[in-house]
Amino acid sequence: MQKSSLAQSNAKPNGFILLEVLVAMSLVASSWMGLSNIFQGMILRLGQLQEKRVELRKEMDKHEFAILATAQVNKLNPTSRKLADESIGVSRRSRPLPSLGRTTHQK
Repeated sequence: MQKSSLAQSNAKPNGFILLEVLVAMSLVASSWMGLSNIFQGMILRLGQLQEKRVELRKEMDKHEFAILATAQVNKLNPTSRKLADESIGVSRRSRPLPSLGRTTHQK
């Protein structure tokens, strides 16, 4: 009987104890919740930016239509005709530059 009690007292536990398992599970759960919270915040900000872009585009369209409507009403006015002919959506770099009376040297 003494040998069996000595063997049991000297034996080391193999495996994890309940406290270690609970700590590991809580770390995994808290990190998962934190990552999901960050992801939801990013999605919310992306949606808000998309809504702002749509609103800005609508305002730009309204402005362009107002310019065209004004130009059509005042067809006799040369400055309004210039505004009507100008392509608002195209940057100035893609349009040909006027010569401005300069001569070009070609070889």
